[in-house]
Amino acid sequence: QLAMLRYQLNPHFLFNTLNSLLMLTRRDPAAAEQTLLRFSRMMRYVLDTTRGSGDRVTLQEEVDFVRDYLELEALRLGPRLKVDWQIDPATVNDPIPPLTLQPLVENSIVHGIAPRVEGGTVRIAAQRRGEALELQVSDDGAGCTWPPAKAAPPGVGLSALRRRFELDFGGHARMNVASAPGQGFAVHIHIPGAELAA
Repeated sequence: QLAMLRYQLNPHFLFNTLNSLLMLTRRDPAAAEQTLLRFSRMMRYVLDTTRGSGDRVTLQEEVDFVRDYLELEALRLGPRLKVDWQIDPATVNDPIPPLTLQPLVENSIVHGIAPRVEGGTVRIAAQRRGEALELQVSDDGAGCTWPPAKAAPPGVGLSALRRRFELDFGGHARMNVASAPGQGFAVHIHIPGAELAA
């Protein structure tokens, strides 16, 4: 069941990236080559982390993957996309499930940043609180009423990620969402220290 919940890259992102690569090959072949290498690294990461439900990567590996993802999204959004990294160096070797941060960052870009003419900022943070690892992805987009009405359930990505954490950590980890109209969207993940050492 965990394997079935593993997040897949949004097909729209894949199509957008391929279209951006096509345009780059015409005007800047060197940049296109670098972008293709970045895209290749991303695909390798996704393929390498679909082998088992208990896979772990270091936070640094996930951050590197998200950086590649953001560089490719920047081809489409340009200066409209701003990123604020707040990663405590003490956390970079902590083990986490792969594809934990990327779907949250993608959610912020799709719903919070891309629809706005002026764009916005995605903030990605990791810190220690005692022995626990605290992760947060937030944006300064339009936000929404949270929790949503029953007629408008949360997106598949958020639902799958929440369920995945419930299954993977035996109910010990927590994922909380905070949002309100005009106040952006934030997702916070708490992983207890005992789970990090497991």
